[in-house]
Amino acid sequence: MEQAKYQEIANEIAHAVVLGEFREGDKIHGRSTLAGRFNVSPETIRRAIAILQNEGVVRVKPGIGIIVNSRIEAEKFLKSFDQKNEVQAFIDELKSLMEQRKEIDGQIDVLLQKVSTYADRYISRWNDVEELKIQPESSAIGCSLRELKVREETGATVVGVVRNGNENFSPEADFLLEEGDILLVVSSENGNKKVRSLLK
Repeated sequence: MEQAKYQEIANEIAHAVVLGEFREGDKIHGRSTLAGRFNVSPETIRRAIAILQNEGVVRVKPGIGIIVNSRIEAEKFLKSFDQKNEVQAFIDELKSLMEQRKEIDGQIDVLLQKVSTYADRYISRWNDVEELKIQPESSAIGCSLRELKVREETGATVVGVVRNGNENFSPEADFLLEEGDILLVVSSENGNKKVRSLLK
């Protein structure tokens, strides 16, 4: 399974922190500079930073920028990434075996289901960043994040809100939502579905 580009970039930035290119307390290049370095759009960089922020590798200070938070958390992040790939490799190998030997009976199906179940539980912490826009008819307009109870109801984390092109990272619980706001949500796909339901 090919990983998303923003996940690759998050991995590279974490490597740079572990190797000392970026030290704790350092300000990382701005989003536009990082976009040029990795030859991707600023939106892709925004998603990569959101993942690292959620894992405690960096923090984003309004008006200051992206700050390296913890080398230890960067190491944990990379270890988790490697373990995720190992589990995915097991699944890919089993799928290949099924394609080559269709005559093998239901034992392969049982084994694949067991490994997939384990992988789903483990990989659930490898979250995706989704951008959810507040539509004109949304009941969330005028509500605060506290009132919506996003984390309590869905398990997801709103790591930022983009309003009129301006990014508000780590919004306060009393942050009021407006039409057109774009929520940066870190969660599993199931969690993202629940958030979408809250925003209807």
